[in-house]
Amino acid sequence: MTSSTAPRAADTPDHLARAPVRKSRQRIRLENLAWQIAIAVVLLGLWEYASERWISALLVSKPSRIAQTMWEWTVDGTYLRNIWVTLKATLMGFAAGAIGGMLLGYITATWRRVGEVLEPYVTAFYTLPRLALAPLFLMWFGLGMEFRVVFAATIVFFLVYYNTYFGVREVSNELLAAVRIMGASRMQLALRVVIPSALVWVAAGLKISVPYALVGVVVAEMLAADEGVGFLLSKSASQFATYGTFAAIAALLVMALLIDWLLNLLTRRALRWRTAGSAGQQQQQ
Repeated sequence: MTSSTAPRAADTPDHLARAPVRKSRQRIRLENLAWQIAIAVVLLGLWEYASERWISALLVSKPSRIAQTMWEWTVDGTYLRNIWVTLKATLMGFAAGAIGGMLLGYITATWRRVGEVLEPYVTAFYTLPRLALAPLFLMWFGLGMEFRVVFAATIVFFLVYYNTYFGVREVSNELLAAVRIMGASRMQLALRVVIPSALVWVAAGLKISVPYALVGVVVAEMLAADEGVGFLLSKSASQFATYGTFAAIAALLVMALLIDWLLNLLTRRALRWRTAGSAGQQQQQ
């Protein structure tokens, strides 16, 4: 009587018999979104219940009252008018500070002598608290848009400057020498080697500086302004209207998320060549 050579199901190892089912990336995102919504609902429910029971509503207000204020500000145009003012100042301050930081960072990193001469001045202004400049900016630019833009630009400038500076300095000297030997001009060297190599550092500096640009504008509006989300925040706090304060903070959160999403979209497009190159190297390996 011959024995069968086919393996029995009982002899199959457990890790082979029951292979784990891999979830799709889209399903994981949906599950994460469901968890995020559930956490938000629980926190808001606890907040609504605790207000006036465990802690005074004067200090924390209530989500229902905050939602009512947000709806009123949306209907009467308060949100639209003040958000537009703050958003415009943030974008202008971010653009001015980022362009200035990238230009000076590239110049001081490329021409070492210029960088050595300007280093103590850049360091001195970087360590100076920005709020110390606010009274001077107010005298120079008044209460208008210029004050907010300049105040935000001074914050963004140094974040982008140092990232650009170190990004350019990190470019391989051997690579630069090889490209020079092949006859590349200074412009070709900058456009085809230095800037693409430093782009990751610059993108990181831009991403970091976005919330700081918004912070700079809001602080300027809280110090001296008659419109803007910072003005709404300061006005509500001075009147002990906690619901208005939280409604203004909610607007700032939405603005920060939208600006960050837009910047991520732009940086992904700018760095697409790097992603494609990494994928090609992995396929070759």
